[in-house]
Amino acid sequence: MEHSNRRRILQVAHNMFNARGYRGVTIKELADQLGMSKKTIYQYYSGKEDIAAAVVEVCIKRLDEIAKIFDEPGIDPQFAIKEMLMHLKKESLRLSPLFIMDMEKYLPQLANRYNEFRNEKKQRVSELLKEAQHMDLIQDMPIPLVTEILAVCLKALVQSDSFSKLGFSTPYVLDVFLDIFGKGIEASSSENSSKKA
Repeated sequence: MEHSNRRRILQVAHNMFNARGYRGVTIKELADQLGMSKKTIYQYYSGKEDIAAAVVEVCIKRLDEIAKIFDEPGIDPQFAIKEMLMHLKKESLRLSPLFIMDMEKYLPQLANRYNEFRNEKKQRVSELLKEAQHMDLIQDMPIPLVTEILAVCLKALVQSDSFSKLGFSTPYVLDVFLDIFGKGIEASSSENSSKKA
């Protein structure tokens, strides 16, 4: 029961933080949404900040578990990059821009933790691109720049609301962007192969 209550609190809080930001949610509103008392919530978490930290930690753990797959020796870098990009897309959508913005403003330590984690994953993508480059799977390109462009574009696409005005959902937009990015790598790979032939 205890584990079930903790999970329910986190799921509902996560949805509320994503919809209304950290600042826009109170423990009372969370309790009302859950159909439990504030006192019950305080049995599991010391406060709203503790709940927000737990929500972010769940997201970090999920991506960390997925990322371990890409650390296996001998994994095909192109496959690993595509898979990691797909999972980065999913994780990019897990925390809304409003929640992240509020986190940066009201919970700077938690925001730093989240940003450090994202930087670690960005570094891993960079390493995979370098491996692919050393194996002549992709052309010579400035990997730090490519990795930074990828990170900046993902963040900007998630935060933009202009696509919804055109009738496109954020997940669809990210799929299109990552497809273009992936095909760019493949095109580089095929061009590289034809130069050697």
